[in-house]
Amino acid sequence: MTLQIGSYMGCVMRVHKGWIALDIDGTITDASHHVPGQVAHFLHTLYDKGWELIFITGRTFSFAHMALHVFGFPFYLALQNGADILHMPSKRLVARNYLNSAIIQEIAQLYHAIPEDFIIYTGYEHGDFCYYRPKKFSQAMLAHLRKIMPLSSEPWKEVDHFDFEASDQFPLIKCLGERNEMERLALKLGAIPSIVTTLIRDPLDNDRIYLNLVTHENATKGKALLRAIDEAKRKGYIIAAGDDLNDLSMLEMADCKIVMENAPLEMHHLADILAQSGQKQGIVAALKEAIHKCPS
Repeated sequence: MTLQIGSYMGCVMRVHKGWIALDIDGTITDASHHVPGQVAHFLHTLYDKGWELIFITGRTFSFAHMALHVFGFPFYLALQNGADILHMPSKRLVARNYLNSAIIQEIAQLYHAIPEDFIIYTGYEHGDFCYYRPKKFSQAMLAHLRKIMPLSSEPWKEVDHFDFEASDQFPLIKCLGERNEMERLALKLGAIPSIVTTLIRDPLDNDRIYLNLVTHENATKGKALLRAIDEAKRKGYIIAAGDDLNDLSMLEMADCKIVMENAPLEMHHLADILAQSGQKQGIVAALKEAIHKCPS
């Protein structure tokens, strides 16, 4: 039986204290990609005390819901770096920033000299599945993709070619490969206008596989946080926590920056608080310290 932490019907009077913006995977989740009970209960108490929570992830709705379904209180959820911003649990759409299909051909041209391939996400309204071209992936990468596929609520679609209508739009394109190749690709992608590219380690294979997350120029974690604040019409002190490079724009917006110890070393100098990893539930102690620093 699943225990839901709290249930709110909008009748509880709360005094707004500020915002807590949290990455999900590696920040509030354990090794099984679930939110431990202690963390869930603590975040529930923070909502009770007047903090607005927004969870901002590079992942899909299917993945986020697997982790966050235990929460019964209202919160904002930004998916795929802010391509979709929802107010939960109603799934009310707050904002959407999708890529046009024209970008696919540009990325395909850059991949001519790169082993492996990229995949194209369809968004939560279509079940979070991907279009992918199996013939362009190595057997090792296909084995890795099979670990990811169960996180979608619908089967992935195998295609030989990416043929889409000009009107088709997508929340995220994910480029996969080894680190050196993805670093070179990131530089080339950075020259394309109207998109944002973030190079990160693959959370399921930190040592070998790197990802370039390609989104609309307005789909960043920092802009997602600003959009939620604007929609809620409540400002205030901002605490943010993350563990990878796609969290940087969110952390830059924060008055208190929490960086997880498992984050890349180049992020550690940004931290006002360096927290133990999500597997050690370090976010609880870090948030307590951050709230203690908050001006009353």
